[in-house]
Amino acid sequence: MCWDLTGKLEENELFICASSFHFIHSMQEASPFSFLEHATSFARELWFNNSPIRSWLDAFSAHRHIGVAIGRAPTELISDLCQLGAKYRKKFGFEFFTTTNMRDSHRILAEVKARCENNILVELDIASKQEFIFIERKLTKLWERLSEVKLQEDTDDIGEIVQDSLEEELLPSKSSDEISSTGQKTCLRDYDLNKTPDENERL
Repeated sequence: MCWDLTGKLEENELFICASSFHFIHSMQEASPFSFLEHATSFARELWFNNSPIRSWLDAFSAHRHIGVAIGRAPTELISDLCQLGAKYRKKFGFEFFTTTNMRDSHRILAEVKARCENNILVELDIASKQEFIFIERKLTKLWERLSEVKLQEDTDDIGEIVQDSLEEELLPSKSSDEISSTGQKTCLRDYDLNKTPDENERL
């Protein structure tokens, strides 16, 4: 999508995409982006290769998927969702989240049960990929909204130009001069949260 947005992205706009200040400030510094694919490509490189684990955890913390799933689940699944959600949080140190539809309680139950069996390295990898799906979706929505705003501004500008032209036809003409972004570890405590996963693996 080749919309040319020339302005800097705002912090509150990027916070909707990911609640990580490292991600937000890095995207701000790299903006403006000439088109959506440029913004997404930069975000992907930033997220997977240049973000410390703490930045991932900040973004993960925005999710409450188990709570939402429990609120929509049939009675017979609520207890299992509660227990597995607590088990996941205790094992990994962050809340379970998924791109699976929150109305699909049976699938979410099966997913959280399976992911509880992962080690921390595998789960961080899965969670970071799931999170980037959300980031990409939200970046697209943000781009579409900003593009609509810019289109409206451009339309208003054209309207003003046309109106000015009509008014100028009624006045004496003027001269042209008058125109003017491996060591196996068992839990988050084993990681330096201020480094990327790759940097941790090299420690």
